[in-house]
Amino acid sequence: MNKRKKTRWPVWLVGFIVLAGGILGINLMVQNVLAGNHSVTENVEVSPSAYPGLNIETRTKNTKHYILSISNVLSNSKEINTPIQTWVNDQEKKFLAQVGTGAKTLQGDHRAELNITVDTNKINDHLYSLVFTSYQITTGGANGQSIIKSFNIDTAENKILNLSDIMTYDKAAVNHIMSIVKEELKKQKNVHSYVFEAELQKSIKNPSGWKWSIGNGVFTLYFNKYEIAAGAAGTVQVNIPLKSLHSYLKKDLTKKWNITYENNDEPKGKRPTQPPLDPKGKYVALTFDDGPHPKVTPRVLKTLKEYNAKATFFMLGVQVEYYPDMAKKVAEAGHEIGNHSKSHPNLANMSLSEVRKQIKESSDRIEDATGEKPTLFRPPYGAMNGSVKKVTKEQKTPIILWSVDSLDWKSRNAQAVNKEVAKNIRSGSIVLMHDIHASTADALPQMLKSLKKQGYQFVTVSQLLSLNESKGNGPYYNR
Repeated sequence: MNKRKKTRWPVWLVGFIVLAGGILGINLMVQNVLAGNHSVTENVEVSPSAYPGLNIETRTKNTKHYILSISNVLSNSKEINTPIQTWVNDQEKKFLAQVGTGAKTLQGDHRAELNITVDTNKINDHLYSLVFTSYQITTGGANGQSIIKSFNIDTAENKILNLSDIMTYDKAAVNHIMSIVKEELKKQKNVHSYVFEAELQKSIKNPSGWKWSIGNGVFTLYFNKYEIAAGAAGTVQVNIPLKSLHSYLKKDLTKKWNITYENNDEPKGKRPTQPPLDPKGKYVALTFDDGPHPKVTPRVLKTLKEYNAKATFFMLGVQVEYYPDMAKKVAEAGHEIGNHSKSHPNLANMSLSEVRKQIKESSDRIEDATGEKPTLFRPPYGAMNGSVKKVTKEQKTPIILWSVDSLDWKSRNAQAVNKEVAKNIRSGSIVLMHDIHASTADALPQMLKSLKKQGYQFVTVSQLLSLNESKGNGPYYNR
């Protein structure tokens, strides 16, 4: 019986292959890290969402001709994600097409804007109503257009609910709802006089086109600007008590859409007073915008703790709503939390009431999550008008800008971020970063190591301002 002769590889050839493979692997890993393509692997905790089965991503962009901020909700279901993502992408695509057409007419600060935000209503751990608002300005000036789109989802069954899943909407039901809507609109004195009867009739008689949500004991209908009323009325919302629709609701609705209320009796305490700074010290205030983020913020906190560094986090209300536990951990770690608006719009294009709503709703969510009311405010894009100054003065939240922009939002590269900060840093600087980019977390260890070696101490913005005994509304860039 013939035995197969074993092939023997020369020892030098085997060694060369192993060495080459190792070098190639290391080079690829280093290139990816430096390019910001992959985060450095760390054992950090990922913050859970307040809405089981859902997460939120807020994406911002700042260009010469336009700014945008898009908050998008993601589930673990393709069946749910696809229609939502399709609608969001369609809004962005149409916006960019219009900006491309009218870019030459935009001058100075009158840039186009797209702001997509979402209100999330949790019914139980798998049933939610998501109400998106797309606000657009595509020409010079401040006359924007708002479009509302609702998605009612069931994460347990991986589906978007149709109106037929919750109620019977035959002719009798539609007529009944019509009468209720008319009565509810009469109560809205700022809207009722602008309503067009014919357009209202047309909209209600088309249930397939309803924009609706359900929860907290009400069935809500939403109408876009100009849909049922003159433009002065803006978008219109009508809440209909569920009990008044009892005859038309599906039998298992009450049980399926059970509403629970959580009672949080934890005492709310104030942050311990920070010791005064030495006027002769060398200080820098690191600030992080747009969070908290379930994956990036924990990495930032971990690095800050390693260097005994305190920072200021300017949080978005919509992010805090989804990740309240992460916001609370930032506060518990001794860091300062500032307000960055609810949904990152250009506040300079908003009315006094709209600005007040953006600031107050965000402040309330931060306080609910952390037990502390934010005492500082940073306007998105650094844009402001008289209304922003008025509201922040009322709220006693000084306006905080920055003196060093790390450009992490632009480069998405750890090496570039460190180079930008190193080039512009000086004592008293306020550094702008974002705890939503993995590349920023990648850059932080080297940044803090280098700055500490130069003698810098890392303090909060409030501590930095205390050196000059600053008490006004600002805006403040550095000391």
